[in-house]
Amino acid sequence: MAVRPRQVEIYERLSQYYDTDWGRYAGQYVDMLLGYLAADNLKPAKILDLACGTGNLAMGLANNGHIVHGVDLSPAMIDHARYKTADMRNISFELHDMTRFRVSDTYDVVTCTFDSINYVRNLTALRGMLRRVRNSLTPRGLFVFDSNTARLYAKHHSGVLERTIDGDLIIQRLSFEPQKNLARTVFEFPDGEVEEHLQRPYDLPELKPLLEGADLRVLETRSHFDGTPFTSKSERLICTAGRS
Repeated sequence: MAVRPRQVEIYERLSQYYDTDWGRYAGQYVDMLLGYLAADNLKPAKILDLACGTGNLAMGLANNGHIVHGVDLSPAMIDHARYKTADMRNISFELHDMTRFRVSDTYDVVTCTFDSINYVRNLTALRGMLRRVRNSLTPRGLFVFDSNTARLYAKHHSGVLERTIDGDLIIQRLSFEPQKNLARTVFEFPDGEVEEHLQRPYDLPELKPLLEGADLRVLETRSHFDGTPFTSKSERLICTAGRS
């Protein structure tokens, strides 16, 4: 009899492989954010990292002298982040939903990176999150986030990928339903466990009024870390916003 796959919570298993395959991208964000902070002569800056994952971005910023607090919904990701930073005093992590986070402090920068915003598929939840971000920023604070657009999902999010990570074969099954604004990634692990990740594309014309509704204004948009401007043909948006 075939063994039925056991579905687990997102990042419960993927957290074990995350740093090996996806973690390296944090360095590009660190360089970009350090440039913003240097331009404002902010050091140490206080930074809130929403959907912080295993803490790679937070670590990069903390290693450059900044004070970072990370929030993530996945217990497994938070456990990895805390383990890696056990000896660091200027970094902390909290298990919490990024759409309903509560902080008592204000921050010079709030980040939400690596297409994390695409996991917020409910517009009411996203509006609430953006209001919380606005209220968490200092008067000159920055909100830096990125989003995958429908163009990216339509072009790249289909078929089956096989990756060997740390000696294990991980299978990704990708699909996109544009009429539902739904991108699906199913990760299959060697022991038969499965994670299903659901995302919603967001483009600048949709995000801009949502930001403005939360009293945030768009300051800069780009499609790549090298500063390439965002256009209507870009597949990925990197956006910097500030308080209105």
